Amino acid sequence: MAQAGSHSAAGQMIGYLYQCELALLELAERSWDDPAAEVRMEVLDDIEFLHGSGTPAELLQSKHRGEAGQLSETGKDFWRSVASWIDALSRLGNPGAESMPLLRLVTTQVATEGTFYHLLRRGDGRDVSAALARMEEVAAADGPQTTADERKMFLDLSPP
Repeated sequence: MAQAGSHSAAGQMIGYLYQCELALLELAERSWDDPAAEVRMEVLDDIEFLHGSGTPAELLQSKHRGEAGQLSETGKDFWRSVASWIDALSRLGNPGAESMPLLRLVTTQVATEGTFYHLLRRGDGRDVSAALARMEEVAAADGPQTTADERKMFLDLSPP
């Protein structure tokens, strides 16, 4: 491992490798049901899966952390992802519900019970309304300042 203070990009490189491996894994899984499945990387999002028309069916944010930990509801990783999705959807012309791509975050961190992340997980405990209410609460809080701009972007969105 590189020494602290060096100019090493080892951490970022591991993240890019994780992103590539994740894209290949996801594409392999999809290809069973859709042999024409297409993947694109680093265009609108870290990873995109496209419809046959070339429009994104899914925008996927990939987050790799070397050390285990919990996802923070106020953390930069998530709120920067939200800002990225808002920008991508704007570039797509703010699609309606029928053409809205799935927005997904895949991370090596843990979604702790009681957080909006946990409420958005697949399965029986999924509660989108409760997750949205919690996200709005977190976004409206005073801090941290490091995510203030991204949280404001989220709060400025219209409900749809």
